[in-house]
Amino acid sequence: MSTINRLKRLTGEGSDAAATEKEKGGTRDRIGELRSRIDAILSRRPQPPERPAPAAAGRRRELEDLVPGREEATPWGTCFSVEGRVAETGFHGCRFMDELAAVDMERLALLGNEPRLARCSPGDGLFLDTETTGLSGGTGTVAFLIGAGWFDGEDFRTVQIFARDFEEERAALFFLRDLVRDRRFLVTFNGKAFDLGVLSARFVLNRLPDPLSSLPHLDLLHPARRLFRHRLESCRLASLEENLLRFRREGDVPGWEIPQRYFDWLRRRDGRLVADIFEHNRLDILSMAALTVHFSRLLGGEDPREGDHPGDHLAAARILHDRARIPEARALLEQVAALEGEPALEARRRLSLLYKREALWEEAVRLWGEMTGENPGDPFAVEELAKWYEHRAKDCGKARALVLQALDTAPPDARPALRRRLERLTRKTGAARPDEG
Repeated sequence: MSTINRLKRLTGEGSDAAATEKEKGGTRDRIGELRSRIDAILSRRPQPPERPAPAAAGRRRELEDLVPGREEATPWGTCFSVEGRVAETGFHGCRFMDELAAVDMERLALLGNEPRLARCSPGDGLFLDTETTGLSGGTGTVAFLIGAGWFDGEDFRTVQIFARDFEEERAALFFLRDLVRDRRFLVTFNGKAFDLGVLSARFVLNRLPDPLSSLPHLDLLHPARRLFRHRLESCRLASLEENLLRFRREGDVPGWEIPQRYFDWLRRRDGRLVADIFEHNRLDILSMAALTVHFSRLLGGEDPREGDHPGDHLAAARILHDRARIPEARALLEQVAALEGEPALEARRRLSLLYKREALWEEAVRLWGEMTGENPGDPFAVEELAKWYEHRAKDCGKARALVLQALDTAPPDARPALRRRLERLTRKTGAARPDEG
């Protein structure tokens, strides 16, 4: 091949170039068609409800007129802070704040699967929540409002740190470091997946040491899902507030609206744009404190309240069992087993297996007997009781009679296993094979 032909191939001249252009044209057509289809799909998506900006009309309001705060001076400039206090006799929803001062830290350690929490005291904790310029995280996301809460003497104190513009971010982070200095553990809601990641990135980008990364951390979202997903469609903070704390927010700013409000604030400097965000953030902190009390009491089987669901206590027993806290799990299961309904039945099943592992055969057999007495076709109770008669009591005839009786009322999906057990017991006893249909 000549040098000229090689150059033509490299530059795409000649017939190859024409074919390439045709291919490119086809690709452009396909991309254009795909874009049209995407636009058609997006046009059918439900859009978030329009909510008029509070500063759309009227004179601009100063932030200090709506949110009582003060300017904080740091070596890196200034930021804005707002302080609040809730007396120990104050309450949030159905919980009094002084309950948090007596919370059992060992239970919090079990909830968070973080043994270091057990060595702390309730007054060592920092409840942390952020409001950011985006909801998906990433290095471009800025935490413009950082809310913190902790016990200070007899009151629960909240401090909110606000970066009035991006230039104040470093000062806000420095001020947060001072607040964290005397704290020994963190409590957040979805902080492991979001808040701490955002703050860690901002500390790095502002060349400041991160004071949060080494602290023991209880993220309430994870135990919330384990405790309440059996009955709640959503474990969002607002859902937990309403269903557990009996607290409903009125006129709360929705989370998806918060980033745009801050960007509008940067342009207009109207305090009405961000005043609701301060209240939203403050309520988040108080709700985390109240939920911490609720979760702790639930794990201890304490303080039953009107509206408590037996399934919540059953879920708490599962957590205790998974953390190898068998005596506490057994005590909680015994409470639920004494009730009625499906949670009580499930508690009796789990409790009987605990008795079985600990060789407490009298208690286990009693539970299996109660379950088969109420429902002769209960496959779990029948199987466990039959195994006990066969292997422990050495009475295969009684085990066979129990299984034979259960076949009439057992659920269809449980009958094959019962038939196999019956065949084996029939061979061991030498009894005539029944007509099993």
